[in-house]
Amino acid sequence: MGLKQEFMSGKCTVYAQWSALIAMILLIVLGGVTIIQHVIFSILSIVIGVLIIPLELPLCMKICPTSPKFDNFIKIFDNSWFRFGLYLAFAAVMWASLSNNGGVLVLGAIFLTFSAFFYMIAAIKHQERVTSSAIGGTGVSTSPV
Repeated sequence: MGLKQEFMSGKCTVYAQWSALIAMILLIVLGGVTIIQHVIFSILSIVIGVLIIPLELPLCMKICPTSPKFDNFIKIFDNSWFRFGLYLAFAAVMWASLSNNGGVLVLGAIFLTFSAFFYMIAAIKHQERVTSSAIGGTGVSTSPV
């Protein structure tokens, strides 16, 4: 199934994954760019961006050798409610950068908020976690529901 079909599927976890990936890129890049002006929030931005990598990039988990203990730890994060809370907390930290005139770091907060919102919708609808096949995930099933 192609990327277009995944976006047309209505699976909120796919939308959450893509908005989290956009947030990851923004957080790492903008955190590096603004590190001189906003040291603390820039470092937090980079750390949050790096934490998103193992959460949202299944290809990374397939390439890198991992132990069963680490795999079991990552399975904790497959719950949509847990991801909702995690991304909401990440977003709150980045929204707090406004108090320090964080400026562009708010872009990361916006996409983290989108991710939290999509994971909340997925949890409310009891949608199973689906990852985009474009980045090494399982993709959306084409079988009738």
